[in-house]
Amino acid sequence: MKKVAFLLVCVLYSVKCLIANPVGSPSVYINEIMFDSEKEWMLELACYNGNMFPYLGMTVFSSSGSAESNYLPVWEGYYVNYELVVLTRDSMKSNLDINPLGDKITVYVKYLNDQKELDSVDAVLIFGNHQGAQVNAPLDGQSIGSAHGYVHLSDVYYYAKTNEPTIGAPNDMSKMYGTLTGKIYDKNNQLLSNDSMTFFYTIFQYQPPSYPNVPIVDGSYSIKTLANRFSRNYVYISNKKIKIKPFTIDIEPDSIMEQDIYLLEDYTGIAEAPVMSDFPIRIYPNPLSGGQALRYEVGTPVKSLDCRMELVSMDGRTVFESKITDHTGTVNLPQSLSNGMYIVNFKLNNKIHYSTRLIIGQ
Repeated sequence: MKKVAFLLVCVLYSVKCLIANPVGSPSVYINEIMFDSEKEWMLELACYNGNMFPYLGMTVFSSSGSAESNYLPVWEGYYVNYELVVLTRDSMKSNLDINPLGDKITVYVKYLNDQKELDSVDAVLIFGNHQGAQVNAPLDGQSIGSAHGYVHLSDVYYYAKTNEPTIGAPNDMSKMYGTLTGKIYDKNNQLLSNDSMTFFYTIFQYQPPSYPNVPIVDGSYSIKTLANRFSRNYVYISNKKIKIKPFTIDIEPDSIMEQDIYLLEDYTGIAEAPVMSDFPIRIYPNPLSGGQALRYEVGTPVKSLDCRMELVSMDGRTVFESKITDHTGTVNLPQSLSNGMYIVNFKLNNKIHYSTRLIIGQ
């Protein structure tokens, strides 16, 4: 499965290379880096050469200098050719230091095309305490890997940390996530009521860069996102762009990081309107055991309304939706749902008027 996913990444990246480099030029990008217990570096490169141009040289640059690699990929076959190359200090023709606390790494390749020597440069990895870093320095036992499964056609590269390095093998992107959670306060330092928010171009688990909605329940939010440097100065709430107190936080893999959000502009959400007392809703049982039907009671006639119930996972994905045609009834949720906490939203005319937590499994 990993090989299939990696081949898909190769195809996506090859399309990107048509924009970043001359047509048909070979590409080398930084796939993973880690440091051993002696702080010696291991640099994994993903090498692509669709037209099999002969490689003449491959040079790695860091803030301390540069060194040419003793190894050059050898291409066989045709179409999308790729190879993972692992370099160390001993792989270079001269000494090259990479600072484990922070550095900027660039890879240049020299190749032959129609008897002409040409250069190509691809992704730049900046990490740690170096200016412009995309991700914090790796801790002992961690590595920094690419998440190029999310490449869209631009010069944006995504890197994240993992607690399970895969030097010499395709990256396991499912291990490159942490959870960001916290409270959301309005301009008057009051907790927001139930609504939804998007961070804009946030990369959530198993989703490309997009605009996923994050439920706000009782003034709290929780998302799963790449384990890298997370910075924001605005959010979208109910499709309205709102400035927030800027923050930057380094997300660690397999961890829960807390970050409260403070709005700097006025906000009036639909959930702040006096709808709770006029539109009471009850769902039960809660917790819900596997296989049980979910019952609901809506304290207002809904036959003439466009009323829907949706189930949202804690990473912001809508996993189930059902139209509500009566003020009371039952809903059979998919058996495939994993145990855990979900958000149940009741929507009128596509606007959320009520949200609550539902636990599946005991």
